[in-house]
Amino acid sequence: MGYAPAVIALAFVAFGLVSGRLSRSALSGTMLFAAFGLLIGPEVLGLADLSGFAGQSDLVNLILTSTLVIVLFTDASAICSARWHDDVIPARLLGVGLPLTVIAGWATAFVLFTDLTGWEAAVLGTMLAPTDAALGKAVVSNERVPLRIRQALNIESGLNDGVALPLFVVFVEAGTVSEQSLGFGDLVRELVAEVGIAVAVGAAVGALGVAAIRWAVARGFAERQWLEIGVVALAGLAYTVAAPLGGSGFIAAWVAGFAFGRLSARSFERAGRSVIDSGRDLHEFGELSGDWLTMLSFLLFGIIVGPTLADITWTTVLYAVLSLTVLRMVPVALSLVGSGLRVGSLLYIGWFGPRGLATIILAIEIVDRSELAGASTIADVALSTVALSVVAHGLTAWWGSNAYADYVERHRGPDEMLEHRPGPDVRMRRRVSH
Repeated sequence: MGYAPAVIALAFVAFGLVSGRLSRSALSGTMLFAAFGLLIGPEVLGLADLSGFAGQSDLVNLILTSTLVIVLFTDASAICSARWHDDVIPARLLGVGLPLTVIAGWATAFVLFTDLTGWEAAVLGTMLAPTDAALGKAVVSNERVPLRIRQALNIESGLNDGVALPLFVVFVEAGTVSEQSLGFGDLVRELVAEVGIAVAVGAAVGALGVAAIRWAVARGFAERQWLEIGVVALAGLAYTVAAPLGGSGFIAAWVAGFAFGRLSARSFERAGRSVIDSGRDLHEFGELSGDWLTMLSFLLFGIIVGPTLADITWTTVLYAVLSLTVLRMVPVALSLVGSGLRVGSLLYIGWFGPRGLATIILAIEIVDRSELAGASTIADVALSTVALSVVAHGLTAWWGSNAYADYVERHRGPDEMLEHRPGPDVRMRRRVSH
């Protein structure tokens, strides 16, 4: 890659120098790093070319995989350590909105892309269902926006990856079995292995991690910084144990984070203040690691997506637009019927569902590891949709959050709206806060 590594390192230095100023502007880090990757990529300056990344660049795959593993673990852990279950919005977004989004994306892909089978269309619809709040930080960090709405989007983006991943595995395996004319028993065995092993390994790693940390802290054996590093290592442990056994490493990492967050909240509360204080902040190194790895991943995404955008088709553009609008906003509105939210709040939640890191990594997984005939089409459409999301959601996040806050203030009646009820006690993740 020549001087590309030096140029990338310089970009991180430059971003660090102006990060405080940028955090108060409409420009997000993910947008800038993706644009910089596109600039140095093969379609513009030609300093870096990853167009043949599939099966060839172990370093790129390692970076992207490590990023998603850490983010899955830390997001699930941080959110699940809080009490948010009494609020109806996140539960409806995850339990109703997400499945409807998958179904809508599945049906639309099957109609628009005639070269995709039904199962391949389902894979595409599932890949583009998870959201990534890191693409529009102002949406969840602007304190003028009602806390309940910000927390709902934060919770949704932290947990919907884990809900979508098992569906992704199911559809990929079903498509592979169908295209290779294998039997139903083969499908069941593959699914039991991938999902079952991942859940078992993830739950075990999360539970044992909590028990080990509680034991070490209670006896004064551990130092804070090494505990934080150890928590990140739990994510890697879940992935690297599950994958060789035939399980999905990504599902294992998410389940481990989910179990760690739920069990640590209960365990540390019973153990006393010193353990609570230690446990509550153990996510910070993982979130910081996920933060800069996310920026690096979007820079690599910018390099990778250049050739895809150069050959983009009208059907891809149409699907990308529909995916970010109708296929997201209608399911969100349906899932929140009867919640008491005003139309403006429904539009705000529906529009700000950016597609990001999970979709990028799953697209590379499809090209690099799956045997689906339509893998190239699936990846091109998914990457193009993320590219559109980076621009559209990045540019509208700051303006949109303030416009929505103005709308709420204008329509507030004598009694506070439901949007203004106190939000759940969920610590804002570093990746989605300024």
